[in-house]
Amino acid sequence: MISKNAIIESNDIQIGKNVVIGDNVEIRCPEKIHIGDNSVLTKDIKINCTSFEAGEYFYMTERCEIGRGGCYGPNSRVKIGKHVGIFEGTVINPSEEVEIGDDTGIGGDVMIWTHGAWLDVLQGFPSDFGPVKIGSNVWLPARSVVLPNVTIGNDVVIGINSIINRSLPDGCFAAGSPCKVIKENVYPKELSQGEKTNIVEGIIKDWIVLCEMKGITRTIKVRYECGNFPLESGKIFLNQGYDETIYNIEERNIQGYMNDVAEDLRDYLRRRGIKIYTGKPFKSIKL
Repeated sequence: MISKNAIIESNDIQIGKNVVIGDNVEIRCPEKIHIGDNSVLTKDIKINCTSFEAGEYFYMTERCEIGRGGCYGPNSRVKIGKHVGIFEGTVINPSEEVEIGDDTGIGGDVMIWTHGAWLDVLQGFPSDFGPVKIGSNVWLPARSVVLPNVTIGNDVVIGINSIINRSLPDGCFAAGSPCKVIKENVYPKELSQGEKTNIVEGIIKDWIVLCEMKGITRTIKVRYECGNFPLESGKIFLNQGYDETIYNIEERNIQGYMNDVAEDLRDYLRRRGIKIYTGKPFKSIKL
């Protein structure tokens, strides 16, 4: 669904299935606009660059902007992988190329810059132009700033309010202004079955409370069974009367009965960090 108020201009437009583009979204990219299936651009968003690509399940919320200085130059390309979220008020400047990998989250009011110059370079003042590459499975939280010529590796978590002025290796936790590596080789982390059970059972408990707040009155039973053997996956079983839905949370698939309640649990799992992609948009029952 594309709003009547949306503006999409390019010589090459490819928009996938089940894509939502809301009010006052402007996308102007003369070379290319490619947006994958099940993506959502909520409202009040501006995207201005030479080329823009985003994979399936791309999610961008209000007041985000891709553009500003040098946004239509030959290197002004933005390439975003699948399952990426970019949240309120974030600004990405693609004077040079910006690449973001799969399953990465960009928090609210983040700024990503590929250029920085104002004062007279012939008097020795700094001028910095260069691409930014952010890997897969990265969490870049609220009010962080990424400067030109930075590469952030895969499986990286960054502390809030950080200024990233240097490249970061895979698997680290980094924070600060300027950002420094605090712990190396910490992600991804191998959890015990007991740790996984505690996490999943806590999520289920919180979802049941939310169901009560939403007024979901039908009989619901939910349980989690961890694998009995090392190669057996843990599963969540949702029973609504005689109807059963099975969420295989390690193989990330769903079997059985699907209705609005089953989709609500899938969406809640997504919000809590367990994402199961079924080829359909995420949706929840509103409060």
